[in-house]
Amino acid sequence: MSSNRRSKKKKEEIPKPRLKEKVTEVLDLPKEVILDIPKLTMIGNTNLVVENYKGVIEYDVEKIRLNTGIGIIRIGGKELVIKEITSEDIMVYGKIESLEFCT
Repeated sequence: MSSNRRSKKKKEEIPKPRLKEKVTEVLDLPKEVILDIPKLTMIGNTNLVVENYKGVIEYDVEKIRLNTGIGIIRIGGKELVIKEITSEDIMVYGKIESLEFCT
């Protein structure tokens, strides 16, 4: 295979940015809102804020599952508590031991 063929193949494998992604970059808009993706902010292993989620699927002291625009986020740990919940974000406290993204 010639080097010219290899470079063409690599260029084809790189996904092109979608129109929404380009617009958010050009206009400096928050990607999580425009692209319907969650934004997670974690402080240590005890505080987690998930913005732009769609709903709570499961909730107990060892597991919380949230529905998002990119799939399900599973939060695992001990003594998990939802401290605050609004239509835009959810605040989880407790000993967070794992975060899992299921698409």
